[in-house]
Amino acid sequence: MTQSYLNEFKPPQRVLMGPGPSSVHPRVLQAMTLPILGHLDPQFFQVMDDVCDMLRLVLHTENFMTVPLSSTGTGAMEAACANVLERGDVAIVCRNGFFGVRLADIAQRCGAEVFVVDSPWGKPVDVKALERELKKHPKVKMVGVVHGETSTGVLTPLPEITALAHRYGALVVVDAVTTLGGHEMQMDQWGVDVVYGATQKCLGAPPGLAPISFGPRAMEVLKARKSDVQSFYFNMKGLETYWNETRAYHHTSPISMTYALRESLRMMMEEGIDRRIRRHARVAAALRAGLEALGLQLLADPGYRLNPLTTVVAPTGMEETAVRKRLLQEHSLEIGGGLGDLKGKVWRIGLMGESAREINVFALLSGLEQILPTLGYEVACGASLSAAQRALVEFDAAG
Repeated sequence: MTQSYLNEFKPPQRVLMGPGPSSVHPRVLQAMTLPILGHLDPQFFQVMDDVCDMLRLVLHTENFMTVPLSSTGTGAMEAACANVLERGDVAIVCRNGFFGVRLADIAQRCGAEVFVVDSPWGKPVDVKALERELKKHPKVKMVGVVHGETSTGVLTPLPEITALAHRYGALVVVDAVTTLGGHEMQMDQWGVDVVYGATQKCLGAPPGLAPISFGPRAMEVLKARKSDVQSFYFNMKGLETYWNETRAYHHTSPISMTYALRESLRMMMEEGIDRRIRRHARVAAALRAGLEALGLQLLADPGYRLNPLTTVVAPTGMEETAVRKRLLQEHSLEIGGGLGDLKGKVWRIGLMGESAREINVFALLSGLEQILPTLGYEVACGASLSAAQRALVEFDAAG
């Protein structure tokens, strides 16, 4: 048995174009090498304040309780449900993909009576079906919805859903893991009560932190709880005392990850939030044009396609894992496979944060043009690259 753990680990250089994590800019990686401060050091408190201020700008919110949790996106999903829900509460979760299923599961584990509104994978949430379900239950505490369903590449518009849920007295909890920093998020204007994301996608940082924001209605619910939040670690009341002026010890923050998030958010401020969102839309348009020029089918409806994540239907009879394996081995490009009902049927291509660049679109399309014909799928050489270039020109011309 070789003791490989004694060898220095030198990871290969990959272009990360899957559903996350995405590639990280050297500036952000460099920030992680800065000297460690204590998590109760006054200078680190300034770092924390900077991060929270910039997150509020990204979310377009005034909410004080806007912080990065020491977790990944799934931890933030659990924090949202655990703080809002108590045993016996009624929750409705909109499911149109894998992460809607997970959200319903976590809400149920928090003791809520969960009802689901199912929409076909590849379609947005059915607002009329949600209203029918809301009418069935007199006291719905929470409506949960995934803004950008990472498993399908579908974007669900939020304003109509939040207005509807509030008419029935329910809080709206939104999963923005894939959309935060890559699509518009007007938390206050749209009336979203709780929103959570993750650092490793459009925000451009490594995995490990999960931004979350609680609005006024959600904070009132939290203060009026009859029972303790079942999670000590994700208890927002405890976390609030660490993030407010009290700075009471709650847990040891991941110092280097917080540095990284601060730097990635600084880069977003330099670029401009609107420009960042536009960049994601621009490269996504090029990618879609190139994929369709190859004759490949996109899963999501045209009017509801995510920009950071595009889901492509693998051609009938093709082993989709073979394509992903060769992209990784021959081109150092990572794309993702399907989850749940779509496992083995689709590719998930991410253009998020630092990965959302023209050069990556062209590299991927070129790789597919080389690989697909060897697997029995005919393509017109150069067609996808030309289509992608035209899409970029048309996007710019449209303003």
